[in-house]
Amino acid sequence: MAPSKLNSSGEASISCSQPENGFPNSFSLFSEKEIDELLQPSVQGTDDHLIEFSEAMRTVAKALRRAAEGKASAQAEAAEWKRKYELERARNMLEFKEESPGEYGGDFDNARMGNLVNQSAWCNEANGQFEKPNGRNGICSHEVLQDGEPVFDSQMIRKASFKLSWCCKGEQSDQHKHDIVSFERGNITTAERSSKQISLRWESCPRTVLVLTKPNSISVRILCAEMVRWLREQKKLEIYVEPRVRVELLTESSYFNFVQTWKDEKEISLLHTKVDLVATLGGDGTVLWAASMFKGPVPPIVPFSLGSLGFMTPFHTEHYRECLDSVLKGPISITLRHRLQCHVIRDAAKNEYETEEPILVLNEVTIDRGISSYLTNLECYCDDSFVTSVQGDGLILSTTSGSTAYSLAAGGSMVHPQVPGILFTPICPHSLSFRPLILPEHVTLRVQVPFNSRSHAWASFDGKDRKQLAPGDALVCSMAPWPVPTACLVDSTDDFFRSIHEGLHWNLRKVQSFDGPRVL
Repeated sequence: MAPSKLNSSGEASISCSQPENGFPNSFSLFSEKEIDELLQPSVQGTDDHLIEFSEAMRTVAKALRRAAEGKASAQAEAAEWKRKYELERARNMLEFKEESPGEYGGDFDNARMGNLVNQSAWCNEANGQFEKPNGRNGICSHEVLQDGEPVFDSQMIRKASFKLSWCCKGEQSDQHKHDIVSFERGNITTAERSSKQISLRWESCPRTVLVLTKPNSISVRILCAEMVRWLREQKKLEIYVEPRVRVELLTESSYFNFVQTWKDEKEISLLHTKVDLVATLGGDGTVLWAASMFKGPVPPIVPFSLGSLGFMTPFHTEHYRECLDSVLKGPISITLRHRLQCHVIRDAAKNEYETEEPILVLNEVTIDRGISSYLTNLECYCDDSFVTSVQGDGLILSTTSGSTAYSLAAGGSMVHPQVPGILFTPICPHSLSFRPLILPEHVTLRVQVPFNSRSHAWASFDGKDRKQLAPGDALVCSMAPWPVPTACLVDSTDDFFRSIHEGLHWNLRKVQSFDGPRVL
């Protein structure tokens, strides 16, 4: 709503104007001085009720001004992100066209939609030759270590290369032309999610494996030592583990001196340049921990089930040798699980770019009331559109991979992990008509604590890293460009249905008896 003026009869009138920035429905707000001038004649000589009304009008004007400023800032931020994406996409297209001007001919536009290939040279280890990948039937990664130039130093560990392709029903299907997958320094990034099953085929053999384990479990510790020994002796691979795990292995035997680890956050940030494959031993929480270690590109993850629930852990540890042998040989089906990129913007920030360090979540970000006895009051925007005001216990913004987690417990729907979307699920709303939503993945969501909120709100990211949101603070969420590729036991659909049948006993009931009336 817009600020009100008082006409000669004492009634309030609304005033709006068309802005110059081209965005519709923007507000033309009066300053506090103008409000004073408008209300001063009416206030003089009146009782306390009109004085209270004038104070309320000033508060409304201030709140509306804040909302309009926040909306304009969100629009500018969304436009800037879109511009950066278009520039990056145009640069990739130009490089591809310059490298192979006559490869596709008139079908270049169709080919680029399905196969954006970074044109760094491949190393054919069999004959020592360099060759370009053929991007017609899939997406190829490449070996690049620094400054965009291929480096082939025997002292350096080179990442394994691989190719992604889509499995469509029917050889004549051209649906792959509508998918966009690009690569940056040999790592997967996506601009749009593929809705079809994705297959990973290694172009060169993996050399380095990172093994992550659930802590404080004797059975997991024994299995980890056994797996590390097998990967070293039988597969001749380099092994990385966490510092805690390396201490445990060396305590057991000095044989594990070959195991490598890291010392600080800087080395963790460079893990994706060294590790070809990640094996997790635990439940879904271990997969979340593995994803949180990689702030950018994520290597393929092979999740083994050693937890209570396993929506993302389809592999069984009893057959880990056969599973890892199959994964290392390839090809394997993978699920690209997208993550949300979250920014906390404080009210004291001078502009939208003064944000705290972004946080990536694989399941969900939750905004709740914390220990306060008051209802949470949140204002929600989707790009440049106002969505709703949330009054209740809180709000969940979830990925489709996290649809079977907190969102499901709060009444949200179960969604296949490869369906592109962001789940918008209220927690115990104070309105029976407030039902969950599923929004497209390309939108930017902004959740702000209004200035008239009775209390603070709290944001948690995948169940940890809780941050307090004071009145005026905002949380901005969008889909991160780096997905988490997890290996499938069969394929993404089969694994999804198996997980909800085994984990939730979904729609399990006794079959009706046959002793009732029969239709003749």
